Amino acid sequence: MSRKIIHIAMGLFALSLPFWVPNRMSVVIMGVAAIVILLAMRHVKVLRNTIGRHLFDVGRKSYGELYFAFSVVVIFLMHQSTYEYLIPILVLTFADSIAALVGTSYGRYNMAQKQEDAKSSEGSVMFFIVAFICALVPLQLMTEIGRAEVLVISFLIGILAAMIEAVSTNGNDNLLLPLLTYSFVRENSYLALESLFANFGIMLFFLVVILFVYKVMNISKLSIAYSMLVGYIVMIHGGWEWILPPLILILSYGILPMMKSAEKQMKLSYKVIECNTIIGVICLWIAVFLPQHREILYLAFSFSFACHLTINTYSRFVNFVGANRATAVVCGLLKGIVFIALPTWLITRMNWMILAIYLVCLAAAMPSTVRLNKKLNYKEVNDKTARANKILVGTLTAIFVAIIIAGQFGGVL
Repeated sequence: MSRKIIHIAMGLFALSLPFWVPNRMSVVIMGVAAIVILLAMRHVKVLRNTIGRHLFDVGRKSYGELYFAFSVVVIFLMHQSTYEYLIPILVLTFADSIAALVGTSYGRYNMAQKQEDAKSSEGSVMFFIVAFICALVPLQLMTEIGRAEVLVISFLIGILAAMIEAVSTNGNDNLLLPLLTYSFVRENSYLALESLFANFGIMLFFLVVILFVYKVMNISKLSIAYSMLVGYIVMIHGGWEWILPPLILILSYGILPMMKSAEKQMKLSYKVIECNTIIGVICLWIAVFLPQHREILYLAFSFSFACHLTINTYSRFVNFVGANRATAVVCGLLKGIVFIALPTWLITRMNWMILAIYLVCLAAAMPSTVRLNKKLNYKEVNDKTARANKILVGTLTAIFVAIIIAGQFGGVL
C-alpha cells in the first residue's frame, strides 16, 4: 500500500507537467535529478533505510522507480498533443496501482507457473477496466475522434495494457507500459473505424495461432499473452511483412527436428518468448520513430529472428536429438536461411552484397552457440541461457546494422 501511494503521487505530479512546465528541457532536468536521487536512495544505506524504506520495501528485484522517471521524460519529449502524454501516464499511474492492490487482496487464480512472477486473473481484469477508462476519458474530452472510434481505441488500449502488465517483470511494466501505450495512441488515434476493427481481427487471428501452438508445444498461459502482445505490436506498427519472421519462428520451432518426448515435457515460460522476440521488437520500435531508417531496421529485425531460429535449432539437435556438432551447425544454418533469410530477400529484394553480409553475420553466431551449449544447460529453460542468447543475438544484430550503415555511408552498398 505504501509503495502504491508513492507510485500514485509520482504519477499525479507527472500528469501535471504539461500544464505548468514552460519547456521540455525543464522536464529532462527534473527527470535526471529524480533518477540521481532515486539511485542515491537505492544505494546509500542510510537513505534506503529511512526515506527509501517504503519505496524499496518489495520482496523482489525491481527497478520500477527508475523506469517510471525515464518513461515520463521520454514521453514528454516525444508527445505532440496533450492527450498523447496523459493516456500512457494515466494508465501507468492508476491501472498499475489499482490492479496490484486488487490482485494482492482478492486474487485467487494465478495464471503463472512456478518460475514466472505471480499474476492473478482478477488483477488483469481490473487492469483492463481501469486502462479502458484512462484512455476513454481523455480521448472523449480532448479530441474530435468519433464516439465509436473512441470506444474501440479505448478497448484495444485496455487489452494491450493488460497483456503488457501480465508479462512484465522486475518493474519493467513502468517502462514498457507507458512507451508501448504511447506508440499505440500515436499510431492509431485517427484510424477509421474499419481499420480499428481490422486491428481487433488481427488480435483474434493471433489468438487462434497461439492456441494452436499451445496445443502442440508445452507453453504456459502467460506465454500465450506474451505471444499475442508481440504479434499485435508487430502487426500494428510494422505490417504483414514484419509479422512473417516471428510467425515463422514460432510455427517452425517444433519441426525439423520434430519435438521429442523429453522436449515436450519441458514447460516453456513467457521468458522464452521474450528471449526470442525482444531484440526484434526493439528494432521495430526504433523504426517507428526513425522511419527514414525503416528498411535497414527491417533487415535487422528479420536477422534477429533468423539468428534465434538458427541458435534454437542447433541447441535442439545437440541436446534432444543427439546429433554431432557439425550436423547441428549445418542444420541450424540451413533452417535460419531457408525459413527466414530467403523470404526476407524475396520481400526486400536486398542486393547480393547485403545478403552476403546477412548470411556471414548469421554464420558468425555458430561458434558462440557451440561454446554456450558446452558451458550452459540448454536442456532446460533458465535465465542464464535466455540471457546468453539475448546478448549474442543483440550483439550480432548491432554489428549487422553497423556494417550496413557504414557500407551505405561509404558508398559501398
